[in-house]
Amino acid sequence: DHEATHEILSVIQKLHPEDASSSLSADEDYRVELGILESISMASARKNIDLNLLVWDIVELFGYNPTEGMFEDVIMSFAATKQDENMFTAMVDMEKNGFMPSHSLLRYVAVKVAFSKKRLDHSQKMLAWHGNEHIRSTHSMNAVMMGYGMNRDINAAFFVYEDLARFNLKPDATTFWFLMEILYIDTKDRFPYQSENPPEFKPEDIEDVVGAAQIILDAMEEAGMEKTSHFYHEYIRVLCALGQLDEAYSVVEEAIRSKTPLPAKSLFLLATRYTHCGEVDKAYAIEKLSEVAGCGPLPHLYNRIRNINDGMRRTPEPEESPPTVRTQESEESPPTVRTQEPEESTPTVES
Repeated sequence: DHEATHEILSVIQKLHPEDASSSLSADEDYRVELGILESISMASARKNIDLNLLVWDIVELFGYNPTEGMFEDVIMSFAATKQDENMFTAMVDMEKNGFMPSHSLLRYVAVKVAFSKKRLDHSQKMLAWHGNEHIRSTHSMNAVMMGYGMNRDINAAFFVYEDLARFNLKPDATTFWFLMEILYIDTKDRFPYQSENPPEFKPEDIEDVVGAAQIILDAMEEAGMEKTSHFYHEYIRVLCALGQLDEAYSVVEEAIRSKTPLPAKSLFLLATRYTHCGEVDKAYAIEKLSEVAGCGPLPHLYNRIRNINDGMRRTPEPEESPPTVRTQESEESPPTVRTQEPEESTPTVES
């Protein structure tokens, strides 16, 4: 009950002396444990901004230090209520207190600001305004950049990335992960994949996307950033979306050599694409790499490859029907319309 909780905390706030340094008797000390305040903060995040802010007042009153979870809770509350300046300010304060916004938090902020193009553009202009250094950070820029990616505006996303250098902000590993994911979103939209009717690529199309990926790789190397599991996964998805399966295989081997664990979904994707292309041996080779890739045994992947391959072998080739001889008296028969069998979706396996 948020209303009752708010009322109780308001009473405690009034009764507890503001001078926390003074010695208090048992009757005067209305201190609430930090763990309880954390629970209230988590329960009110995104739902009751007033209660969330009251928790922060109580934390300050009792002389506690806000926790990482409390920062994330209030940032989500600001995002949910469209208080974007407060949201970005809290992200800066979070970093000053030694905490890093989680990837899930940055994605949540990106989803919220990207829901409206007007809000997204306003957020970008707010961060770019020369007098707003106090709300600008790499994390806030990453969130806005990802917001443009979610809105399928790859050019605006890369412009936000280029603004980092203009504001003397250094990109981090999340920056390059999001950039590669944005490139994947754009690529799969341009070349939608169907196992029974894979897209045809012109050489210039492949060169365009591979060139953009190489720009990200070069910038990452220049910034001295190591490739992460998330980055490798997005890079593999980009190459698979282009039909460059052998190149994606090389990326898997690179991750293994660098001892960077790969998510199981990376192997599922590549092995499934190989199977649909009829290269079953390479699909099984990918499955055998699961343990050294940090995924552990993947019996479901083995079964998946076998089932797809068996289904492809059992599907008979359509027989050519004999030509129809029409007589003068025969009426023209309506054409036969064949419906396409629905494509079986690849199961999502979380590492």
